[in-house]
Amino acid sequence: MARKQKIEPVGKDTDMQTAYRIERFLAAEARVLDEERYDDWLTMLDENIAYKMPIPMNTYRRNRLGKSSICETMIYDENFEKLKQRAAREDTGMVWLNDPATHHVRTVTNIESFCTDEASVYDVRSKFTLLRARRDKDHISHTGTRKDLLRDTGDGLKLVARTVFLPARVIVDKNLNMFF
Repeated sequence: MARKQKIEPVGKDTDMQTAYRIERFLAAEARVLDEERYDDWLTMLDENIAYKMPIPMNTYRRNRLGKSSICETMIYDENFEKLKQRAAREDTGMVWLNDPATHHVRTVTNIESFCTDEASVYDVRSKFTLLRARRDKDHISHTGTRKDLLRDTGDGLKLVARTVFLPARVIVDKNLNMFF
């Protein structure tokens, strides 16, 4: 597997046309996931994707990363193969948790897009809400922020990296069997 290259944000906003394309990409991604079209979603991902969700660290500022021996722990730390496996599992119809069907509604907002030191890669920040409803009384929502890297390819935009941040250290949910 190729070594992941760290791409630093330059801080300059993307032009309006690129920002619009990025917003449309994120809206289409949310719709595809809401409609459980996982094969279509996988085509929106770069094959070297890094998909992560760290557990929030509730530490004193003096104990933050780099200042102590505390290390970051992940809820998700997945690559394309793991995401593909999770998506295939959803398509089996054998996931008891999704029978009867679970309904998802995703909203993505506060989208900011920045240029990076690589011309075809964009640093994208957004806020999201994900509502999951199953049966009459089983409703849960997650709100958080995302940090994405998108690459402009000959096939359109592709998601290269996503880090999902939920504000709560303890997540009150039966499971996190969903894509953010």
